[in-house]
Amino acid sequence: LALVEKISSSNRFFHWELCFADIFSRREGFDLVLGNPPWIKLTWSEAGVLADRDPKLSIRSYSATKMAAERLISFNKYSGLLDTWLTDLVQAEGGQSFLSASTNYQALSGAKSNLYKAFLPLSWGLSAELGVSGFVHPEGVYDDPKGGRLRSQVYRRLTSHFQFQNERAL
Repeated sequence: LALVEKISSSNRFFHWELCFADIFSRREGFDLVLGNPPWIKLTWSEAGVLADRDPKLSIRSYSATKMAAERLISFNKYSGLLDTWLTDLVQAEGGQSFLSASTNYQALSGAKSNLYKAFLPLSWGLSAELGVSGFVHPEGVYDDPKGGRLRSQVYRRLTSHFQFQNERAL
């Protein structure tokens, strides 16, 4: 139980149904869900993690063999780097696995995973039967060649789609 608490605390899990149990028991979900979800793809960047201690590792284009050697040197040279490296690797791989698991996000199956895409089916599950959701997000939902399953679910729910052009370069 202590380990579960530690993992939950460090990853900041949020359980909507538990935190808003009164809403879900009375109304079966939210009437309105709005958001500007993070537009990031969960990827593992070994050089990025190592470069926090040794910037040259992200500047230079090392082969995989050279990067492996530099990694070992860095682990020995910088205290705590191995723990940081492992934590970041586990979070990136775990996040990718979670988002691409069809049991978690069936609509994302086959599509390029991105956090903002995961917010769409999440909001549908959190919304009441007549609930409305609105998000600011890139067009990747509409043009991902492998995103047909997600797109079909989006189109069933789509009532308005707005595009904005930053004409003043703000």
